[in-house]
Amino acid sequence: MEKEITETPNEKKRFTKEEIMERKISMVKERGSRVMKINSPLGSIMFNVLRQFDQAYAHFKGQLGEPGGISHEEGAALMDEAREITMAFSEFTGQLSKKVRFKYFMPQELQELQQATSGKKRASAD
Repeated sequence: MEKEITETPNEKKRFTKEEIMERKISMVKERGSRVMKINSPLGSIMFNVLRQFDQAYAHFKGQLGEPGGISHEEGAALMDEAREITMAFSEFTGQLSKKVRFKYFMPQELQELQQATSGKKRASAD
């Protein structure tokens, strides 16, 4: 006789390994998804932070300018800080790469952002 499994409202369904793998494969096929092999413990931590940042960003966009949400001024300040952190990490990656003789290619979007930022700084200095 099969045992009936009842879930209480507070219990979450536990997925099988096969269900998790199917979900991951499905996510890979989605537009905007990325697959990455991570080689370092610190990279794994940073990837987890990045994943959560991306989820928080989706909520941020939904609350931007909404009553009880985030004002446009506060949102712009937060995104400026996010850009500064991204630029600093890119610069660090470039330094590390140079020390270990690894060729670092700054992403094109980041190069454009860097040029736009340096152009604004030059214009305000004049």
